[in-house]
Amino acid sequence: MPKEENNLVWKDKTGTYKLGYSQRLMKEQIQWQKINFAGKLALIGVILILIIIILYVLYRLDSINFFTGVLYR
Repeated sequence: MPKEENNLVWKDKTGTYKLGYSQRLMKEQIQWQKINFAGKLALIGVILILIIIILYVLYRLDSINFFTGVLYR
């Protein structure tokens, strides 16, 4: 419990103040929002890379007539 008390106290040039519980929750919420934003960016990046790979594979398969070769064997 003392460790949480250290997180709730801040100092400025006029003295020591304690943060309220809502302010502490707001700090935690901002931290989670940053983590969620980074996760969403990473997920979007992975999805874009997968889409590019799929489109490239389909383009290459079309250029070597893979499907027509399979159909007429």
